[in-house]
Amino acid sequence: MSVAQTQLTLRLTPQEIYRFDNFLFAKPETSQALDAFCSLDSMNFLYLSGEVGTGKTHLLIACAEKVQQLGFRVIYLSMEELIATAEPAVLQSLEQADLLCLDDLEAVAGHKEWEVALFHCFNRLHDTNGHLLVATEHSPANMTIELPDLRSRLATGLVYQLTNMSDEQKQQALMLQSQSRGLSMSEEVAQYLLRHYGRDMPALMQVLQRLDKASLQAKRKLTIPFIRQVLA
Repeated sequence: MSVAQTQLTLRLTPQEIYRFDNFLFAKPETSQALDAFCSLDSMNFLYLSGEVGTGKTHLLIACAEKVQQLGFRVIYLSMEELIATAEPAVLQSLEQADLLCLDDLEAVAGHKEWEVALFHCFNRLHDTNGHLLVATEHSPANMTIELPDLRSRLATGLVYQLTNMSDEQKQQALMLQSQSRGLSMSEEVAQYLLRHYGRDMPALMQVLQRLDKASLQAKRKLTIPFIRQVLA
């Protein structure tokens, strides 16, 4: 099975923009570590953990695209989607990639065949000097993976914890995302979105995608009356 056969296409819409420069890093050291990791000339294994909505998928895709633009072979996989649609054998030959990005790693816990296949995949990647970036909701110590060897392998990664953002940081993140889409969002509009459309960042990003599309079609700025009209 070739790398091309195992690579999954990212189901991104034109409104989905995942880059490092439009991600609000709570800790500068996380940004510095990812930037260094993307050169693929230093650390081989980076482990991102954080609750839902902390931006793990954003960072994995941003890293995958940046490394791919440098001419390296990259594979991004969501373990949750993979377990639901494929067999453990799909993890064979992934060591051909220069960088393997595994999202939703917690999904493998309790699936014995997948745990074993993932352990062997990690070993093959290590033997070929490949690079591994994983993201999961739990730290290595709190993962409920049953295979001891896999738990030990996960513990060798350099761990960075992503934290939930404050309301002020979410407001800044909305404005930063809007700017990357060519939209101008005022503080007043960002505060309005947080007050009326929840504080869950994935949900807010979906709202922003709708507003981006509507603004482009109507050639309107992001004002509160326009937002009410679009999201009514």
